Amino acid sequence: MQNEQPQAHFDNTLTAVEIERLTVRDKDVAREAQRWTAGGRGAAVDDPDALAAADLSQFVTEAVKIGAHALSATGQAQESRILEQMLREVGDKAADSTAKAVDITERAVKSASEVVTKAANDAKKAITEADAASRKAFTDSVSTAKTDLTTEVRRIFAGENPELLERLQPVLDKFSTDLDAKVKAGTSDLLSKAAKQFDPSDPTSPMAKHAAELDARQQKLTEQIDKNHADVLLKVDELLTSLKVQEAKATLAKVTPIKGDTFENQVNAVLSEVATGLGDDFTDTRAIVGAVPRSKKGDALLTIDGGAARVVIEMTDSARAGWTAYFDEAERNRLAAAALGLVRTAEQNGGRSIRVLGPRRIVLAFDPGSDDPELVRTVVMLLRTASLAATTRRGAHQIATAEEKITQAIAQLNTLDEVKKAACSIQKSATKIETSCTGITSGIQRVLTDALSALTDAQADAAGDQHSGAVA
Repeated sequence: MQNEQPQAHFDNTLTAVEIERLTVRDKDVAREAQRWTAGGRGAAVDDPDALAAADLSQFVTEAVKIGAHALSATGQAQESRILEQMLREVGDKAADSTAKAVDITERAVKSASEVVTKAANDAKKAITEADAASRKAFTDSVSTAKTDLTTEVRRIFAGENPELLERLQPVLDKFSTDLDAKVKAGTSDLLSKAAKQFDPSDPTSPMAKHAAELDARQQKLTEQIDKNHADVLLKVDELLTSLKVQEAKATLAKVTPIKGDTFENQVNAVLSEVATGLGDDFTDTRAIVGAVPRSKKGDALLTIDGGAARVVIEMTDSARAGWTAYFDEAERNRLAAAALGLVRTAEQNGGRSIRVLGPRRIVLAFDPGSDDPELVRTVVMLLRTASLAATTRRGAHQIATAEEKITQAIAQLNTLDEVKKAACSIQKSATKIETSCTGITSGIQRVLTDALSALTDAQADAAGDQHSGAVA
């Protein structure tokens, strides 16, 4: 049987997805793809020849990654809603089971009390009936014995004048009467005590004590069930609150994707806009091996003037030691002349907002969710200018001028770091400090503009020298 390979499938290592001959017919997808003809997002291209020859691999990769993140966030939100519904059902069932348990317990105690009361009443009735029967039987027995004794005495001592019998008769009558009275009194007392033991209305009877103990146990069980039910409801409420917070975060991530993504993706979004504004190419190289075998160091790359100069960018959301060694390999791996390191907080950068590690190496603390992207733009302009100066080999006078301007910009950048520190510690002077930052940023950009002008003159002189040599 022929086993056809699907158009989209996992590779042999099951760690990547391979797509072959897969066609996506969607006007929005096609329109966005027109912006990726050069390997990165730029202006839309309408030239049919350029579109036909375009390599859309980078576009497909980014689209699949972003789509996967969106699907993951949607799936997590749906799972949260399902879990929330399940927890609601658990809470309802717990409340229902508690109510049923209390009701069953009450009915069981009531039934037990009724059974005990009925048994006590039946026992009392049986004892009373037995008392009456025993009294009647005893009376009959005493009367019969008395009659038999009298008859027998008369027979033995009978005669014309039975004097002994007449004298014994009062004694026998008194004995019979006393015996009957004592038996009645003893039997009545015994039956009264026995009936009292089974009387639930008497607090001192064992039956009443047993009923009271049953009632106390039922009350204690009810309180324990209520306590457990309250604990369950509290934990369910906590879980529901946690799920609502997660769902709110997921919703916020959908509305503002930059605040719900990873630090690297947030920074990439900012750098891509900066590069577009400067007319440079920005490439996410986290999954791309560079010039060094099996090395992927260098998270992103800024390509200037079609490859005339490059700035490699490293990003991390944690403190990192050994930036210099890391920049060395990243620059070699991406063939770059300058390097920019980005962390989220100043604490991750040795307590400083900006650290200058060399004429073309800077580590910057930047939070994409709260900081001004203009700071990143200023630092990128400085490094791209330094990179252009380092890769230009003609026009010594203009190069010296550019390097002098770059040195001035770096000095002002250090001043900007001090101003940022002051802004964090002195809230009352925030407006004045921000104005100073803006002025310094404008000064840096003006100095860098002068440096770029000098580099442009150097390139023009180099082109003129080559032309003169060719004519000669």
